[in-house]
Amino acid sequence: MWKIPGKGEEQGSINADKLTSATNPDKDTSMAISLSLDKYCHPVALPKHKSVSDPELDRARSEMPNQLRKQLEEIISTDPLHPLTPEDQELMWHFRYEVMKHPEAYPKLLNSVKWGDQEMVAKTYQLLNKREAWDDCSLDVGLTIQLLDCNFSDENVRAMAVQKLECLQNDDVLHYLLQLVQAVKFEPYHDSALSRFLLKRALRSKRIGHFLFWFLRSEIAQSKHYQQRFSVILEAYLRGCGTAMLNDFIKQVQITEVLHKVTMEIKSVSAEKYDVTSQVISQLRQKLEKLQGSLLPESFRVPYDPGLRAGGLVVEKCKVMASKKKPLWLEFKCADPTALSNETIGIIFKHGDDLRQDMLILQILRIMESIWEAESLDLCLLPYGCISTGNKIGMIQIVKDATTIAQIQQSIVGNTGAFKDEVLSQWLKEKCPIEEKLNAAVERFVYSCAGYCVATYVLGIGDRHNDNIMVTETGNLFHIDFGHILGNYKSFLGINKERVPFVLTPDFLHVMGNSGKKSSLYFHKFQDVCVKAYLALRHHTNLMIILFSMMLMTGMPQLTSKEDIEYIRDSLTVGKSDDSAKKHFLDQIEVCRDKGWTVQFNWFLHLVLGIKQGVEKHSA
Repeated sequence: MWKIPGKGEEQGSINADKLTSATNPDKDTSMAISLSLDKYCHPVALPKHKSVSDPELDRARSEMPNQLRKQLEEIISTDPLHPLTPEDQELMWHFRYEVMKHPEAYPKLLNSVKWGDQEMVAKTYQLLNKREAWDDCSLDVGLTIQLLDCNFSDENVRAMAVQKLECLQNDDVLHYLLQLVQAVKFEPYHDSALSRFLLKRALRSKRIGHFLFWFLRSEIAQSKHYQQRFSVILEAYLRGCGTAMLNDFIKQVQITEVLHKVTMEIKSVSAEKYDVTSQVISQLRQKLEKLQGSLLPESFRVPYDPGLRAGGLVVEKCKVMASKKKPLWLEFKCADPTALSNETIGIIFKHGDDLRQDMLILQILRIMESIWEAESLDLCLLPYGCISTGNKIGMIQIVKDATTIAQIQQSIVGNTGAFKDEVLSQWLKEKCPIEEKLNAAVERFVYSCAGYCVATYVLGIGDRHNDNIMVTETGNLFHIDFGHILGNYKSFLGINKERVPFVLTPDFLHVMGNSGKKSSLYFHKFQDVCVKAYLALRHHTNLMIILFSMMLMTGMPQLTSKEDIEYIRDSLTVGKSDDSAKKHFLDQIEVCRDKGWTVQFNWFLHLVLGIKQGVEKHSA
């Protein structure tokens, strides 16, 4: 830098030259700032706490009036969708020292901060430095993730939340990875504590890294405003993941691009809306035959499950499915050396639908499973693999040995099978001729039916027809195709097609041993399991709300505002006691029993009209 007046040039700071790219040529008359700092023979340490009394702290620690204490407790206990009034915010801030003792109140307290007020923000930082209650409490994932949503842009707050997430096990990170990737959108900068957390966990766990790769790649293709941010994170991951992972990703992307091209070619030659001619299927097989061994890799990890390695195509089993989107039904040889020689991996490759909504519902089903497991409930859900690999492109797992209710009804008595209560029970008996196996199948049917009745009711899943409800040969019922959620139901000529809270038809009840209005032991078991599962979910209402709230920025047409999520608050009867909630759900079961014939009539129309939009996902 330039010299200091009255002193030699050599006494100037050489390091200060780094602050500028040029020096002042007018050395004789230029200004200089001289700073003199006191010198001490010992290190200087500032006190951690104020030695003087803090009047606000003393006031907050004084006895709080019971009325205000009760009011504060009521504010803290409200769910995340409950808006805070200006009076609520003022009360939260006034008693902030008391509120800091309750970690569940942190989102509401921080929402009461005026982040444009410098003095208030400084006091907030002082509060956060004394967050012993937050550091000492056990991890509440929903609460922690809530501090990463769009309402909290402050880096310190978000870093505090990420620090809490550090204790998550890998399986739990996978459980919530979908929301954590979405939360990156709310960070003020590309480089953030959350981005570093995701990269660190992805580099430590190949499975987390695999799904982070596809989640980021899908968002880059579909979230135009966040392409740069997700691209930076993806590049950072790929630079550190290693050669083996890179080669796996190259093969997966290669097969995705080839199949996308084939799908577009098949769509261009197939004019029919739902039907698929034998000529179209023949053309598909010819195209796949040519690609085999050239553009298609010899083996690749399956994107929705990296634990599976698929080999070459079994071309004679591949086909185009009878659906408007013309998805490809593909079967690959299993490249696992321990697999049976005739074992195949079934994948549906689909273009035209945003599969992120299906991914979200399947993720929530897995989280419901973990909630029920903690309550010693196994409801036999079957959340199959599904992943978005690009802009309205993705892969769906084919569940083996599973058949749609529509196929069962048609195969036995034709279209009128929708009205035959005994058809499903008869089919199960054919698949399980041994009494011991049949009893196990009926037991599994009761539990899985209860699980999906509760789940579809809570999530408001609509468009439930006999082509998107399936049963395995061991009695496991499960739902597919989640295009209508949160009560956004279909209507026909202005009439709501959903006349029951969930699907519990006479043929389902017949499997449980019900006849008319008489209730069997299996049905009572069904009721008991439903109530336990429903009450367990009610104890995690906030988590359900937060997980959906974090997905508001995805662009899903049926999840665009907090008003959409209000459905979950209503379906979980927020504000009611457990006894009232139990009676409420048992009443819903009775509604289904009384109006089961309306579902059968809709299913009959579905069979007659031949609308097979749900069958595309799993049925052979």
